[in-house]
Amino acid sequence: MTFLEKLTPDQRSLIIRLPYRIGLWVSQSDTSGGHEAVESESQALSNILHAFAEDVFGSETLQYIMSETIRQKNEWASWNTQVDLVPGECGDAITLMREFGEPKDVKALKNHLMEIAGAVALAFREEDSSRSFFAALSLYISHLFSGSRRKRRRFGDFLNISTSESEAVGAIADALEMS
Repeated sequence: MTFLEKLTPDQRSLIIRLPYRIGLWVSQSDTSGGHEAVESESQALSNILHAFAEDVFGSETLQYIMSETIRQKNEWASWNTQVDLVPGECGDAITLMREFGEPKDVKALKNHLMEIAGAVALAFREEDSSRSFFAALSLYISHLFSGSRRKRRRFGDFLNISTSESEAVGAIADALEMS
């Protein structure tokens, strides 16, 4: 019996929708980029979901979840409602994964969802005029000491994430107990 087969239909739907909904939630957290931002972020979301669905070297459970997310692409438009519930859905998904899944799959789910949030946030550089000099300096210092630097992410990429998107990604990290 696979992980998803152990769940009720509503629980299964929550898990399958969540990868898409996280990307959507991060994208909608900053609307300053207009249509161009929406297009770039939607493409980034689709690309990373497809990549995870095809990842044969990762968690088999997560590959199956991502494949189901892709398979149900015709449902994505209906998944666009109540995106403000996404952080709570993250907590619910982790609880389900802990109860019915394997510990390695809990970790894989958290990592995949954070990667989706990060990829969407990085997809388009909204102009963040609300960022003061001190906020930008603080962001740069955070970059210096973050995992982003260890992964050799350029500061310019790091700046792609607006304050609103950074807060959205942070809320996802909190909900996934990653911070």
